[in-house]
Amino acid sequence: MKKRILEFLIIFMIFFAGAGSILFLDEMCRETTGEGGNLVLDIDKLKFFH
Repeated sequence: MKKRILEFLIIFMIFFAGAGSILFLDEMCRETTGEGGNLVLDIDKLKFFH
């Protein structure tokens, strides 16, 4: 049981470290080139709501 919890915590930490890194990199690109910052879903861009 403890081994399973430890595995879950490691996977959880790796996933959120990777997701945080992608968001950080996207924000850096937006600040330097103006071509980032589009990772968040924009509800207005979805066709089935128009």
